[in-house]
Amino acid sequence: MRKLLFGLFALTLALGTAVAQEKKEEPKKEEKKPDAPAPAAAVTSDFFPLTKGSKWTYTMGSAEVVVEVTAVEKDGAAKLETKHAGKTVASETIQVKADGVYRTKVNDTPIDGGVKILGLKDGKPTKGDKWDVAAKVAAAEIKGSFETKDAGKAEKIGGKDYTDVAYVEGPKFTIAGTDTAVKYWFAPKFGVIKLAYTISGTESTPLELKSFEAGK
Repeated sequence: MRKLLFGLFALTLALGTAVAQEKKEEPKKEEKKPDAPAPAAAVTSDFFPLTKGSKWTYTMGSAEVVVEVTAVEKDGAAKLETKHAGKTVASETIQVKADGVYRTKVNDTPIDGGVKILGLKDGKPTKGDKWDVAAKVAAAEIKGSFETKDAGKAEKIGGKDYTDVAYVEGPKFTIAGTDTAVKYWFAPKFGVIKLAYTISGTESTPLELKSFEAGK
């Protein structure tokens, strides 16, 4: 169970202690606020399908983890809930933008600056693409960099063959003072098909996609 929770925190790129901090509410003001601007048009990508109801089942050794899109905003921001043994243990918000796929919230707490987990150029990952991450969740800082080490490759993961896979590596992250390394494998029409991570020098069992059900 301890390794499983580490995997879930790596999946959301934040530590549980950071996202559990309560945020103080600001006093409500009586004056009328200006109308909020209309949300930007949603951007989509085959490399992270975000239709409501889409569901990923991952294995982590003998354990299973289910991730499901439970809500999608007009701007395309999608809430994903992670469940283990039928209980929701974490949530995150993922949004596709013109330049990549971003994690914008974890457990309903906004990520200041966002964390881009996949770079896109003309809608596709590009080998050699690099970007830095400097974000904050509550009081916890997230710093590091990613690189798309390969794109358009074939991979066999979880006993299944995938094509046009993008492999993204974040070899040196600091998350709330903890050294973390993350590796992602993305496939079109499936999203994240594998996640491997190391926390404080300890490599944990990777998450591998067992099945995917597209929402309707």
